[in-house]
Amino acid sequence: MKILIIGASGMLARPVIQQLEKDGFQTRLFSRSVNPSMFINDHEIVRGDLFNPADLNAAMEGCDAVHISISKLDERKATEAIVEAAKAKNIRLISMVSGATVSEENRWFKFIDDKFLAEQAIINSGIPYMIFRPTWFFESLDLMVRNGKATLLGEQPNPYHWVAADDFARMISTAYSKKEARNRVFYIYGPEQATMMDLMVRYCRAFHPGIKKVSVAPLPMLKWIAILTGNRELKSAVALFSYFRKVKEPAIGPETNALLGKPAINFDTWIELKQ
Repeated sequence: MKILIIGASGMLARPVIQQLEKDGFQTRLFSRSVNPSMFINDHEIVRGDLFNPADLNAAMEGCDAVHISISKLDERKATEAIVEAAKAKNIRLISMVSGATVSEENRWFKFIDDKFLAEQAIINSGIPYMIFRPTWFFESLDLMVRNGKATLLGEQPNPYHWVAADDFARMISTAYSKKEARNRVFYIYGPEQATMMDLMVRYCRAFHPGIKKVSVAPLPMLKWIAILTGNRELKSAVALFSYFRKVKEPAIGPETNALLGKPAINFDTWIELKQ
């Protein structure tokens, strides 16, 4: 099977690409900014804009499946464009990286609503699909360290089953190898549950020992700063972290781990692997 990876330059795409190729799949990488220096091995790369039908059609030519791993785009419109191109190119399987809290009841938040509608576009396409709903990733902790300081956006009291990107990649590759994984939604949770503050403290202790304290920036203050400065990125971040203060990780059943294998990397192991 040859799989087109859309959003190949993203943090979550790279380990998936490496795992798929390790397991014998062929891949083609599609992104506006992907380049060979991001990877150890040589890869077939197509640069383009997924909102340009000609670029998307050219990228899908000769592929059997499409894996969508995008961010910072209009996910609903992007996914609808991908689905239309996939139908024209007789793509046999579509997979998508979504989120653990995506559900009908959480559609009041636009970020989630876009993901929900993107999922529906795939589910209703008539093409076999696999949707992956991961929780928070260990790798995202580094995004909260800037200029020698570690800062959480607001109090984040809810615990999550944090997962390693390498476990996530292995589970996606396993899903691609099993026919019984078709037309399913998979929740990807790690083996341990922890709050964001707990992991940030441990993360800084391991990788940023000079940082002695993890600060908490009040969300109302950040919201006003975003409004006064016109900082759209900060505004989006405040909205996202405000959402996660309200919405907890949903409880899930054993189906995903039974079919794809349990995530094995806890936080201490992840630190050892990264050091």
